[in-house]
Amino acid sequence: MCCDDKTRSNSICEGGGRRGISFFFLFFWFYSQDSRLPLANRFDMNGKRNTITYRNRLTSRRLIEKIRDHHGYASRHPAGLFKTDSNQTIFTKFLKSAPKTNKADGEPCAARILAGIPGVDGRLFAQNHANHIQELDPFDMKPTRVLCWDEVNPAFKGYSSCPNGQYDPQTGEYINFTMEIGYQTTSYHFFSISDRDPKGKIIASVTAPTGYVHSFSITPKYIVLVIFPLLANSAAVKYAWNESVLDSFSFYPNEPTLFHVISREKGQHLVTYRSDACFAFNHVNAFEDGRDNINVDIVCYRDDTIAHQLTTHNLRNPGEMKPSRLAPSEVRRYVLSSIDEETISFMANNSMLPSTASITSRISSMWGYVRGSNAQANDVESSAGPSAAAAGWYATLPVTSYGKLVQPSIELPQVHPLYKMHKYKYLYGLGFSAASSIGDGKIWDAIVKADVETKTVVASWHEENCYPSEAVFIPRPPQDVNDELREDDGVLVSAVMDSARATSFLLILDSSSLEVLVKADLGMLVPISFARGSYKLRS
Repeated sequence: MCCDDKTRSNSICEGGGRRGISFFFLFFWFYSQDSRLPLANRFDMNGKRNTITYRNRLTSRRLIEKIRDHHGYASRHPAGLFKTDSNQTIFTKFLKSAPKTNKADGEPCAARILAGIPGVDGRLFAQNHANHIQELDPFDMKPTRVLCWDEVNPAFKGYSSCPNGQYDPQTGEYINFTMEIGYQTTSYHFFSISDRDPKGKIIASVTAPTGYVHSFSITPKYIVLVIFPLLANSAAVKYAWNESVLDSFSFYPNEPTLFHVISREKGQHLVTYRSDACFAFNHVNAFEDGRDNINVDIVCYRDDTIAHQLTTHNLRNPGEMKPSRLAPSEVRRYVLSSIDEETISFMANNSMLPSTASITSRISSMWGYVRGSNAQANDVESSAGPSAAAAGWYATLPVTSYGKLVQPSIELPQVHPLYKMHKYKYLYGLGFSAASSIGDGKIWDAIVKADVETKTVVASWHEENCYPSEAVFIPRPPQDVNDELREDDGVLVSAVMDSARATSFLLILDSSSLEVLVKADLGMLVPISFARGSYKLRS
């Protein structure tokens, strides 16, 4: 059951505090034709009154009406929905080929929800894989407007964007990129905005293959853009005519994973590293080690199987999932070594201005995609060494090695916000219980805490037939200037679906031990979500 514009209130059973927290989630409301439309959720936790108030709203009401009237929906652009069968003819694309929209509730923004974006007026926003920012009323989450990044600044032009931009608390900057998609390659325009500079500025642009980029990493000095070989079909020639993200990209296991390093200070693309083909949705963290190296931690998969397993059809029919067991992940730490030295070599071997030879080489490589060089991923073995296919234009690129931090499958990773861009010890995320880890058609049913230094899982939470959504880490606020906080001092908050009772509850765990502090029954079934949530502390 999904309810629109509903409010519920429950008492907090224990663990109440003096401060309040507004906690926002984006969930997916499942509709016909494999469409996934967003259900925004708000939890207000009032420690003084010892209550939790819950509200939700479907933020794409206009699309629901269109789907009912036309027995389907044709997206304006492929980055609006992750996977869909539009049930419409290709002629609808002639009428809907623009990425912009004028109706606040006419664009599905279901990838990320943010309690504010520096430099952008408003207190609650939702984003999709295109370049849309949907503003929501922070109280009832009613859509109030939708804008594109180039409306913030015309220099931020591009067809798509990243739903998971990065925030630097030291500088107050929000950093993201837009993708100006062209024939054969794409320009990734990285920009920053802040309250001090609401119009923002372009940091640097990178020209690279058109890939599916769900997240990226930043450090105090660098931006790291990782492009996995999940690349646009037909060299992006038909990109605008596809229906969704998974219709637009294919995995090419013989191509490398590329790590583009950008200097935030110089505003320049410095060097590109390569490694073996793999796939990832989420980065964990990145930090500099003081020895001219960058460590980039990513939740990696062998190929893009996981993306196809998480479609609505497979979630509704787990017995039809192929393969029958959810693809395992591993947390890898890639080391981009000797940045200064490799930059000099990269500049000498790879001119930033494409020459005739480099253009010919890139086109030749891309035509390999078109001819169908995307062999089955099962034919490729994963390793920490250079790509086996290092015979193309990227053969001169430096190689990055990696080590495994956590072996068991973990997804939707979290670290303490103050340890972002810095060396850290604890990682939180969704994982499997012992029984589900070996079961067919099973999805994440546990919340885990891992120690990346000892490479072990040190705590976990699980209840039978319960499936958590992202467990957001909320650090404990310091009581005074002398209050020393540990890295794992805080709480984890997740909305959990109880399939046995056909209901859901809000779960709050002690982030140190993963002991239950609060369980608040929502009195209704809320679907599980793979979107990223947000929170805001209130005095």
